[in-house]
Amino acid sequence: MDLLQGAAAFAKRTYPASDWPHIVEVVRYARDLADTTAADKEIVTLAAYFHDISRPQFGAREHNVRSAQMARQWLEERGYPAERTVRVADAIVAHMRPVLGAERDMVSLEARLLYDADKISRAMGMGLLAALVQLGGKVPWHELNYGALADALRKGREAAQQTYESLYTEAAREMARAGYQQAVAFCDQILEMPAFQSPENDQQIPA
Repeated sequence: MDLLQGAAAFAKRTYPASDWPHIVEVVRYARDLADTTAADKEIVTLAAYFHDISRPQFGAREHNVRSAQMARQWLEERGYPAERTVRVADAIVAHMRPVLGAERDMVSLEARLLYDADKISRAMGMGLLAALVQLGGKVPWHELNYGALADALRKGREAAQQTYESLYTEAAREMARAGYQQAVAFCDQILEMPAFQSPENDQQIPA
């Protein structure tokens, strides 16, 4: 079993089954993005497999740092070169939030691609779905009103827009563009309905 196969097997054993589709998606996007650039595909792929590896045990808080530590340990135990191990870990640490301003250009190419691969689905409207699911978990259908739904739609639209605009690479924006445009258009179309224009938007939505 080679290194990437070993990383994939370890990751699949570690992540809950419900998380695995996201990991597969990020790995696929990361490898596709690497093919469009001069990025080191092996480093990007390893970082993609390990980027959330600590979450099942430690939760979401600072999971980028903990996941980088777990990746380093796994790679060091297998004699992976130290310089390359650092590059994998650095990409994982950087995957949670985009770097803004003058320091943005200092982010490694592999870190940029991992961030983009992790956020493409969010830019395509996954944040919108999450906002609607979150609303559904809080408010029973018979109590749902136009105001609450409008707030969720705006929140989801903003999440998609902010994420899309934060992507580092044009290749990632191209991958996300159609889904992003459809998500924004969907929100805008719903919010333009007369019921959402009324100042009395606490009216319940009819079944």
